[in-house]
Amino acid sequence: MSGRPLAASSRPGPPPPPLPADRDAVLDAVLDPSRLPTPPVVALQLVQAASRPDCSTREIVSLLSRDPALCGKLLKAVNSCLYGLAKPVASLERAVMILGLNTLRSLALGLSLPAMRPAGGPDRELRDYYLQSVGGGIIARELAGRTNPAGADDDLVAGLLRDLGAVLLRQAYPAEWRAATADPDVRLFDPCPAEEAVFGVSHPEVGAELLRRWNLPADIVEPIRHHHTPDRLPPDHPHAERAELVCLAGYLAQVDEVAARPDLLARVLATAEDRFGLDRDGLVRFLGGVVPKVKEFARVIDRDIGECPDFAAVLAAGSEELAHLAVESSLSRMAAGGPEPQQTPRLGGGAATLAGFAGRPLGLSGERPRPGGPPPFRPEFVEDWPAGGCRLDAFELRGVLGRGAMGVVFRAYEPSLDREVAVKMLAPELAAWPQARQRFAREARVAAAIRHEHVVAIHAVREQPGWSYLAMEYVPGGTLQDLLDDDGPPAAAEVARIARQLAAGLAAAHARDIVHRDLKPANVLIEAGTGKVKLSDFGLARVAGEAQLSRDGSLIGTPLYMSPEQVCGKQATPRSDLFGLGGVLYALCTGRPPFPGEHVAAVLRAVAEDEPKPLAVFRQDIPEWLDKVITRLLRKNPAQRFASAEELSHVLAGMPEV
Repeated sequence: MSGRPLAASSRPGPPPPPLPADRDAVLDAVLDPSRLPTPPVVALQLVQAASRPDCSTREIVSLLSRDPALCGKLLKAVNSCLYGLAKPVASLERAVMILGLNTLRSLALGLSLPAMRPAGGPDRELRDYYLQSVGGGIIARELAGRTNPAGADDDLVAGLLRDLGAVLLRQAYPAEWRAATADPDVRLFDPCPAEEAVFGVSHPEVGAELLRRWNLPADIVEPIRHHHTPDRLPPDHPHAERAELVCLAGYLAQVDEVAARPDLLARVLATAEDRFGLDRDGLVRFLGGVVPKVKEFARVIDRDIGECPDFAAVLAAGSEELAHLAVESSLSRMAAGGPEPQQTPRLGGGAATLAGFAGRPLGLSGERPRPGGPPPFRPEFVEDWPAGGCRLDAFELRGVLGRGAMGVVFRAYEPSLDREVAVKMLAPELAAWPQARQRFAREARVAAAIRHEHVVAIHAVREQPGWSYLAMEYVPGGTLQDLLDDDGPPAAAEVARIARQLAAGLAAAHARDIVHRDLKPANVLIEAGTGKVKLSDFGLARVAGEAQLSRDGSLIGTPLYMSPEQVCGKQATPRSDLFGLGGVLYALCTGRPPFPGEHVAAVLRAVAEDEPKPLAVFRQDIPEWLDKVITRLLRKNPAQRFASAEELSHVLAGMPEV
């Protein structure tokens, strides 16, 4: 039998069974062999053989020779940056001798199991699983190398396979799984109680049971069983340390999300420093060193991390937040003259807060001004800007870039990372409404997950008493609206170039299930010098809209680029963004929105009922293919637009240059 990596059959699997009430029955249904991918036969045979005291190198080489793909991966892994050998190894026998039987046993599993593709084909959640699986595995191995190098490759496998049970549960009971994991905080903090309430069993139990049935050693099975609850194991338990290490590695693999949750972040920081001697600065450096190893291992096992959200960007986003908190903590203690941070429970130790780590935030009333430095930010500065600027937390605000319905945008400098940023602060009339502040912070944190060259990056989100703001990438230049106002419609070739870049940025956002809701020329920035365009303000328009509607029942601004379904009160979808993109491109071609009107009511009626004037009425140099693309984007019926921004991006990429 072939030892190829786990792969789903091309035939559709059996229909989901009814959810049994009994825990053991759920396990039997989920682990029904007819529902599982083909096991990695040679890898499992290697595990069993390498576990015997009388196993020889010749026997291992003989087993490996049955699976050329696994042999190739093994040699690639040995010669990768994971092992750092001085000279490349070309002989399989030599590789086995260098690695040793225990390491080879773990590596064979690590190279085989992550390539699993459950029935139903790949989707975003599965790609996220691969991303966090490979990332968590390498992080676990590198952490173990600091304290127990001899067992680091077993930690790699435990990190890789820790959430295998989640994939199997979701595959068997998709509707129930969505219900159990609907809350993102539940998924991140500890999904086990919610899973047990629905299924009678948690995903760590499912994964551990499958690996036990495959006769994997307890050194791997038991840490996976307890990786969400390592605190429930006695400190002297033989699997307690690895369970805690795998738990920490899992959180660090999604550190961008962890960094936005202060209580969880505090526990992660405490564990990293207590167990591995990594303070915040050390953790940032550690994560930076992990990135190339994650990418190389992903290539070795034929799992392209490029299919997933960029892992380097995930770690970079989290590292930026950690670096910011480190500086903020130090400055806060210096300014306040307060005590050193208090001890915070490690992972699994119950509720905790970030108060002991981050100290009192800067920029609030009572902050001590630095001698000779700019004053701390005060509300009246929004209207009466101080000549020398001011400070807001770890940012130096140096001037006002613009104002809008959402609030004011400042040009700022972040000394800790020596970079310019833009700080967007929620307007006072919106900030006075608690729900608007909460929504602003929530939408901004969601949008921060997008990492793409044509989307403005969000670096940090902060909430202060009465104020909310975010720090984002500073893009020198202006907006597409500025371009239209100052220079009029650009050349057709420039419109085509902008269209390709905007479609790519929109596809990246939609891949994270993030809808913009307010695409318009004023929300597209043009970088001076390069001409690169970047989408900004993802999801934030809804904050202003809901706040204002709750106050006086009116819409904010003129909905010149709003989709017909939004005009009719329906929820915005990715295809609503495609309509907005069509409106932006129409305006670039003509110098005017597709549905102009003298007042809001006229615009709303035109959006819902009228067709835009043909582009040929305004200019003759627009190529036919671009005209057809814009016309399709502006269809009233969402089903008649492109299926997705990704499809649109592929179509535009295949069109000739203008």
